[in-house]
Amino acid sequence: MYLSYLMGAKNINDEDLTNLDIVIVEKTDSESRKLKIPSEKIEGYKNLIREKMTPGFWNEFLDENAVHFIFKLKNGELKEYVLSPENELEIDHLCAELNNEPAGKTANVFKYISDNDFYHDFMMKHYKEMIER
Repeated sequence: MYLSYLMGAKNINDEDLTNLDIVIVEKTDSESRKLKIPSEKIEGYKNLIREKMTPGFWNEFLDENAVHFIFKLKNGELKEYVLSPENELEIDHLCAELNNEPAGKTANVFKYISDNDFYHDFMMKHYKEMIER
């Protein structure tokens, strides 16, 4: 099972998600959606994100083994990563660029992700060493 906090997805409707057996745990006031994605449906979810996510946003999804990112740059270019110490700086720069924030604010991307209330307990259980380094 994967968790994802879906933002920047005005072209993705609830039916797109439920057709993939994705559970919408909660909708926020800003129309973001907190999702639980069955592992066997993750490829369908990734394709949906690649196709319909709004340019200038990213989506992350995570399980106990990895934190995945799909960035859709403002020009529509896609960049995909599995978070690691080797690419963390590049992911930090992309997050900062798309949020119009200074690079380095999210230097510990594991901690940055864990600051999201939907991910916090899960991240502390599975990624505590990377958060607290």
